[in-house]
Formats: sequence, structure tokens, C-alpha cells
Amino acid sequence: HGDPLMIRLVTRTDVHLSDKGPISRTDDWAAAVLDKLEQVGHIAQKVGAAAVLDNGDFFHLKSPSRNSHDLIRRVADLHANYPCPVYANVGNHDCVYGDIRYLDSQPMGVLFSTGVFKRCYGEHEAVFEKEGLKVRVVGIPYHGTAYQMERFAEIKKGDEDYLVVMAHVLASPQGGSMFENEDIVKYSDLLGLDPDVFVFGHWHKDQGIVQMGGKVIVNVGSLTRGTLAQDDLDRQPACSVLNFTKEKGIEAAIVRLRVRPTSEVFDLEKRLRQEVRTMTVEGFVEALQESITEVKNKTLADAVREIPGLPEVVRERTLLYLERAG
Repeated sequence: HGDPLMIRLVTRTDVHLSDKGPISRTDDWAAAVLDKLEQVGHIAQKVGAAAVLDNGDFFHLKSPSRNSHDLIRRVADLHANYPCPVYANVGNHDCVYGDIRYLDSQPMGVLFSTGVFKRCYGEHEAVFEKEGLKVRVVGIPYHGTAYQMERFAEIKKGDEDYLVVMAHVLASPQGGSMFENEDIVKYSDLLGLDPDVFVFGHWHKDQGIVQMGGKVIVNVGSLTRGTLAQDDLDRQPACSVLNFTKEKGIEAAIVRLRVRPTSEVFDLEKRLRQEVRTMTVEGFVEALQESITEVKNKTLADAVREIPGLPEVVRERTLLYLERAG
């Protein structure tokens, strides 16, 4: 805790705080999420953290009007008891349209302007120094489904001992794309770059901490369960603790949070119906995309009429919506 030659940082990501919880949650979502945030504060205090790094999607609902003033107040009150500052990146759920240009009108913008959170994205960087040891943190916010890898390559090491990048983008050992429409950064593509540590968010899946090619890759998933249909409800949400020393280098550890059992906070039957519905909608959209791509100059209505295997009730309902939309 009191080692003068060590800098410690705690990371968390994808909090997805909201006044109203996911459709299949049966508990008080806001209270449950705030409890997890309080736990992270206690962990930061226990390890003597210089800061907590929040990697985006702190809020769930993108419309500012759907997040109450009371919710923002509770966030401010809770973080006032943190032992250290919170440096936050910006995720796709933190802004309408996932567009950072709208940040000032969002609840996240309020947290930044009032000092509840400090900015850590783009040109807003964080530097921590202690007894001749220096750690620099750079944030890459969500910036669309086709990632600009030069954003990673352009981050160069200066006089700091350790360089950390936290990015609100999908990443995995395999890379590729998610549902064929969003890039996934491949771990091995990062090995030739300057940063020593990469902290990822956006994907709620817990992929743990990996050390490869002299790099530390932290990708422990969402702090909460159930906001996405594809989420693994049985995972135990976690934050991570990064230790930086000149002698031992970088040490990274996962710290699991206390959560109630899945059966106590989820209506599992409702959850299953939600997953099936999501899969059906995704399959329908993919089939529609393929149908439109195959034949150019085809109208949406024509494409819907020609999708094979589509239940007639779905076909009729879709055509009705298209007709109403003009």
C-alpha cells in the first residue's frame, strides 16, 4: 500500500448505469450498479491507487433526457468518497449516436465539467509520477465500427517509464469482426507498438489478462451483467489492479466483485425470450442486408418480399412499417 516506488491504477469498464435496468433484471438496477462502483472505490483505497481508470460506457441510455438528475447526483455523491480521482474514457453509450461531438450535452459531459470525473481521451491524457517513476495514460474513445488503427500506432512513448492505452473498442486474441459489422482488434497486431499496457472495453465478455510480447493486455469485461443480450450471466464482474515499479516492471491482477447469484437478480425465462428475440431480429437484419446487397436498385419492400423462410406475419408487419415510413 505505502510503497514509495510503486504506482497503482485500478481499471473498470462498461458500467452501463441507468435509472431503469435491463428488461430481465428483477432487482433495483441503479442500486446494484452503485454498489459495484462503491466496491471499486474500496478496492482502490485498499491498494493505495493513484487513480481509477474508467474505460467508457459509464451510462447505458444515450438520450440525456432518460437519465435523471437524481442518478447523476448519486454518482457524484458516491465518487466524492473515492480515495483518488477517476479518469474516464468515452464509450458509444455515453453519447447520442455514439458520437463524441455530443458529449457536452450528455450526463457524461456534466460529470467531466463538474470535476466528478477527469477526462482521459484523445489529447486529454493522465500522468502519474512518484519518486522518479512515471506512468502515462492515453485514452482512445469509441469512434465507429471501422477502427482507425493509426490511433494506436500514433501513440508514442516519451520520457515516461510506462505507457498505458485504454481503448473503448472490441479486442480479442483472434481479432476479426463482430457479426460482420464491427472490427475486433487482434492482440498480436499491438505487439510492435509503443504502449506497454492495453486496457480494452466495449466487449462485455471476460477475456482476462494476457501477457504477450512484453505487453500486458487487460480485457476483463463489463462491470455489470445483463445489459446486452449476448452477455454471459454467470460471469463474476471484475476490475483490475495494475502495479508499476522500476524493479519488477508491470504486475496486473483481476479483482472479482461481490454479486448476487444469477437466479436472484434475473428472470431467466424472460431473459431467454429476450435472447431469442434478439437472435431473430439480428438474423432478419442480416438476411435483409444480404438480399439488398445481392441485387442493386432493389427497394426495401422488394427485398423483404423475397427473403426466403421469413414467417408471413413478420413479412407483413415489416411491409406495413415500411409503408408507414414512406
